[in-house]
Amino acid sequence: MKPQHKILLHKVNLFASEKISSCWDALLFFIGIPAISKNNSDNVLLFVGEHLQTRIPRLAKWIKRKSDYTLILVSYKKGFVKEYSDSCFNNVYLFRNKWHLKRILKQITHISLVHGFATKSQFANTARTFLNKPYVHDMQDVYTIYYDKNTTLKWLKKELPNEAACLTQADGIVAHSMEVNPALRILKPIKRPKTIFFPLYCDNDFFQENTKKIDTNDIHLVYAGGVVGSHRNPAQYGNIQFHGLIKTLTEQKLHFHIYPSPSLILADYEEYKQLDKDNPYFHFHAPVPQQQLAKELSKYHFGILLFFRSLSEQSNLKFKYATTLKLFNYMEAGIPVLVSEDVIYQNWILNRYGAAITINEKSVKVIREKILQSNYAEFKENITRNRENISIGKNIDRLINFYSTILKSKH
Repeated sequence: MKPQHKILLHKVNLFASEKISSCWDALLFFIGIPAISKNNSDNVLLFVGEHLQTRIPRLAKWIKRKSDYTLILVSYKKGFVKEYSDSCFNNVYLFRNKWHLKRILKQITHISLVHGFATKSQFANTARTFLNKPYVHDMQDVYTIYYDKNTTLKWLKKELPNEAACLTQADGIVAHSMEVNPALRILKPIKRPKTIFFPLYCDNDFFQENTKKIDTNDIHLVYAGGVVGSHRNPAQYGNIQFHGLIKTLTEQKLHFHIYPSPSLILADYEEYKQLDKDNPYFHFHAPVPQQQLAKELSKYHFGILLFFRSLSEQSNLKFKYATTLKLFNYMEAGIPVLVSEDVIYQNWILNRYGAAITINEKSVKVIREKILQSNYAEFKENITRNRENISIGKNIDRLINFYSTILKSKH
């Protein structure tokens, strides 16, 4: 079966299972049959969303260390990634549709604050309206700014109203990227929600020491994150279709390693496994849990963050303001980054902390020369000296205090 057919079948299965189960759960909701036992915990901080994002367990772990909240995670079953989860949650509940979600939420008492998370905001918005509790919305990627003109993507048209409702009606916004600001300028809320800019940050628990040196004949580059095959639409996915980059880097006899995100569908990266077999300089690895990722990345010399404007139809705003967790994963690993000049904010932050070589599309062909001309020891020293300042451990109190501000404003 072709990859595109496998993905279509996957989507059909998701849609069918959600719709069929919704009929049953709607009936159980209206006749009052609970989905879980009622919890008796106090001071509950409820995390709820569709696709569990890596950043959420990273935050939750530090919140638990520094506060007295009881942490409960409610996540869509089909969007729950075991490799992203963490034992920091007191309870984890997985729902199969919006009615099952409501049946679960009805049993969770003593909720102090709801922390809804995106990328997709549909189920977070359901929780926001159903619970009517103090609510903060957590965003990294903001679909409102993805495209300059009206989108033709059906799933995105369905998602945008939920995202807009959460961004304009939340009591607070946790902005992990700067994308929230232009989105709010577009949406023009009557009253702008309180907002905290809380970058993804490095996790202090994962810091690695870099003892490597550059060997002219053995240079290893690494990328961790989303990848898709050639069957996907390049207008949407062009920057994570790596065939051209693989060719350009390996022709320079640079070893290029890819670690796909654990949340990906196998059909999206099957062809990369074949490329691994055919190209001695390209290495495609199995997904690695977040807790092990920095240690794995520390084996290599440079991280890769080479997203170029010409390869995608995503908007200038997206390229200007976006951020990605891999940026901080690379710094946790102690390795500098080859970063595109087109991702303006990410390029700025990496160079601010002396951790990057900036690359444009033309200079991709001479990356080997740029690496050999750089001062690798200085990169390592800069990262070790600066990453504590941009760590979750140093900054988590800001988020906890933000919660307190929201709660005070609601009383």
